[in-house]
Amino acid sequence: MAATRRLRELADSALTRTRFPSGSVTVALSGGADSAALAVLAIQSGLEVSLFHVHHGFDASDMLAAAASEVADRLGIALETVSVAVGEGASLEAQARDARYGALTKVDGPVVTGHTRDDAVETMLINLVRGTGADGLTGIPYHRRPNVYRPILDVSRSETREIAALADLPFRDDPANESLDLTRNRIRHVVLPRLRELNPNLDETMARAASALRSDRDLLDEMADGALSDEMETSVITTLPSPIADRVVKRWLAAHDVEVSADAVARVWSVVSGDSDRQELDRGRSVVRDRAVIRVE
Repeated sequence: MAATRRLRELADSALTRTRFPSGSVTVALSGGADSAALAVLAIQSGLEVSLFHVHHGFDASDMLAAAASEVADRLGIALETVSVAVGEGASLEAQARDARYGALTKVDGPVVTGHTRDDAVETMLINLVRGTGADGLTGIPYHRRPNVYRPILDVSRSETREIAALADLPFRDDPANESLDLTRNRIRHVVLPRLRELNPNLDETMARAASALRSDRDLLDEMADGALSDEMETSVITTLPSPIADRVVKRWLAAHDVEVSADAVARVWSVVSGDSDRQELDRGRSVVRDRAVIRVE
């Protein structure tokens, strides 16, 4: 009885901080505690819930798939499992993430993932270490286009683990989360415990900082959107404040289906400034200057 009361109190508290999309949702069920708790919260929100698992083909993937299946059985909801091929690259973690999101974006309707406040704090620190701008310090966005949402980014990992345990869900921890070969795990297991010694309220403090930066970012994005056009006048770009001008260039590239990268942005600026009349972009295309405007051809 006490466990049931505690579960109800935890879930009620967490639900005041969730941002679920309306209607029906598909929970990306990894087999771990966070997504298991996410499923519980989605159900208690009164949403129509489906469950979806991505099998990455790693050593622990069968174990996690079995855990996801057991959680689904306990919840009484059918589980759809899809296997993905993880590409090769410098970062296996990044390749797995790309493959996973590739599968999630093919799901009809909103998909929700179990990213917590702890994940957002870790991402902020990873980005800081790698040398990010202000955007990278906003943490993890609540919405990843086109259809992926992170409703429990204001809920802590300790809360999700307790919710999943009290709900008697047979989740499993991914052994890869313990490997200090991964940057995120070194941040999680080595760096953050030391920082929390300096500031026991570190997570709340960083969440406030991220929220303030998101407000600044949203304003700059809105101003950049207002200055964007198909064929950009160089005089418009060069007279904008640099934080807005850089955003305009990135949006202009994305609008022309050009991969947005630091190199691509630098090539556009070379043409805008008049240092060159043409710079190659991707897939055989170029940014060119035609008198007072630039265009992609």
